[in-house]
Amino acid sequence: MAEIKYSEKEISIFNGLINLMKEGINPYAIKVSDIAKAADIGKGTIYDYFDSKEEVISKAIVYSIGEEIRLITEKVRDKDKFKDRYYAILEIIGESHKKKLSTLGMLLSSGGIDKFYESLKDKECAISDFIDLINGEIVQLLNLGIQEKKIESKETMEYKIMAVIGSMHSFSYYYNNKSLHKKLTTEDAKDMAYKILLKSLS
Repeated sequence: MAEIKYSEKEISIFNGLINLMKEGINPYAIKVSDIAKAADIGKGTIYDYFDSKEEVISKAIVYSIGEEIRLITEKVRDKDKFKDRYYAILEIIGESHKKKLSTLGMLLSSGGIDKFYESLKDKECAISDFIDLINGEIVQLLNLGIQEKKIESKETMEYKIMAVIGSMHSFSYYYNNKSLHKKLTTEDAKDMAYKILLKSLS
């Protein structure tokens, strides 16, 4: 996916909107004047860069998701070993649940995903591009596991990707329901998710 270059003013507008979302405000209930105030600019300035509030919302969300993926990628690639990389991903998932600041998560919980797709006009901003990026990172993780002989290579790559995602979902489920698993520590849950992954790919 080609990287889109935004001006400092556009990024300021994006961050203003995302900060409002982090306060729990549904993005589609936010007024242009609210965005301008959060970005510390005049209301008219927004229309110098964007045609509508919907365009601001869509591009701000896409920008924020892209930044999240970039930071996640940097943190994961900093690890040299298969297990360390996998655990780094689980730590990121845990932090996301703890802070509840994931842009994509906020979007989905706001009920505005349909409007998001309707107003997303730029082909280069398709969510499928982000999915491709995430899958690419998972493939790199899997190839590292195969090189280290932690996992087998006999299954298709599609199966292996689903196995990774499935094991991550199991950890995410634990994090969302920690009150139901009081005897289970976060480290225990990480170990179990890793064991699930190894068993599904052995």
